[in-house]
Amino acid sequence: MDQFTGFIQNEEYRSISKKSLDLRSSFTSELGTVNSTFFETDTICDNEMVHGVDFKWDISRTTFAIDFDKICKKSEISLLNSLYFAGGTVSLFLGTMAFETFGRRKTALIGGFVGTMGTLIGLFCRSYEFMIAIRLLQGFGNFISYAGTYIWVLEYVPEQYRKYYNTWSMLIWCIGYPLLVCTCYFIHNWHYIHLASALIVSLSYVPVVLLPDSPRFLMSLGKVEEAKKVLTQYSKLAKKPLDLTGVNLVFGESTSKEEGMSTSERIKEIIEHKALLLETLVQWYFWFVSCLLFYFLNYGWGSFGDTPYVNYLFAGLGEAIAYVALMPITSFFGRRKGMIFCLGASCACFLLGMIPWQWSEVWSFERLMSMAAIIGVSCSFALAFLYTNELAPTTHRGLVLSSCSIIARGAAFIGPFVSEIFDSSRVKLGVNAFLAGSAALLTLLLPETRKLAIPEQASDVSSRRKQQGLPEICS
Repeated sequence: MDQFTGFIQNEEYRSISKKSLDLRSSFTSELGTVNSTFFETDTICDNEMVHGVDFKWDISRTTFAIDFDKICKKSEISLLNSLYFAGGTVSLFLGTMAFETFGRRKTALIGGFVGTMGTLIGLFCRSYEFMIAIRLLQGFGNFISYAGTYIWVLEYVPEQYRKYYNTWSMLIWCIGYPLLVCTCYFIHNWHYIHLASALIVSLSYVPVVLLPDSPRFLMSLGKVEEAKKVLTQYSKLAKKPLDLTGVNLVFGESTSKEEGMSTSERIKEIIEHKALLLETLVQWYFWFVSCLLFYFLNYGWGSFGDTPYVNYLFAGLGEAIAYVALMPITSFFGRRKGMIFCLGASCACFLLGMIPWQWSEVWSFERLMSMAAIIGVSCSFALAFLYTNELAPTTHRGLVLSSCSIIARGAAFIGPFVSEIFDSSRVKLGVNAFLAGSAALLTLLLPETRKLAIPEQASDVSSRRKQQGLPEICS
């Protein structure tokens, strides 16, 4: 028996599929009925007549699943994916404290270092247990570094450019899809893929090393002179030098403080300020719904190709379409109505998907509407980053965004499992529609943030709600 050491080539797979179907047809005609599971064409692990006997498997590409004999142990492969999210959840929990205490930039750098080193040591991985540690480190570093850099940059960006920054940051995320495809296509050994990925990722942290924390964050800690220094440096970079000598930079009550609040004080302040508490709870819900629906759906953009590389590119394309569409949506509707539109459109797609219309073996109206809903859900998830950063005050921004991301990671955990609870596709679509519709309705309780300065402290949240005529119960 040949050793199974790599991915099966597409030509071989088609040959296997044809042989398996021919065998099934032959056995059925002679015996009447047979167990079709034995001849299943989309699983190699259960078909011993094909696995490693009739075809040559020895090609140059390897995977850790093959090297560690996990190719047919789906639960152990799924565990690695879950551990990645588990590491991210732990890091985001720590981020609720670190973003406000150590700063967005420093925390992102620490996360970036941990994530990059976690990927780099994959070069030396020789066991499944070692891979478990790697996935935990990757999740821990990547999630907190992305959240930290997003907040860090957003606090620099003027209001009129934030929608462009949000779209651009999400599109840069999508650039990772073709980069990873090219890396895996040209590098056949998975150990060296880890090495190449670590080198590519490390380059993305160069700006974080070179640039300082945002003046807005520094002032929230009472570091007014340091904030002046940063503003002066950037004014020189823009060739419009400013002289801030003798200028008093005001940041509400924080100007008189020597240092910022502790995490416990920030949590207490959220509870005391009912407006901030309500808005945070609503944000938790639409973050949860957006992420749950994404993983809840049975159909996706990553199922069109006949190789893993093409599938991965299509998955990136589906996200890119959503992120590009987000810019005109936020320009026309704003943040609040834009979120309601994205979630409401997804709700409508789920309801329309209940129409029983199938015009081919692959395509049905349910699948078409589910794919359209994925675009709406992806838009709402991308918009959630921008909207949450504009809703939360500077003194609590890291805490609120981290808590929202933790809620989203929980949804990512349970999404695929929840999908298995319901046997009826109509019931699934109905549940999806309810979740999206209820999140859209709750968003009505939130204020609009377009063309407004982002709040600096908790009291600014109540003032903003009063100015927009939102319910007084939140004050």
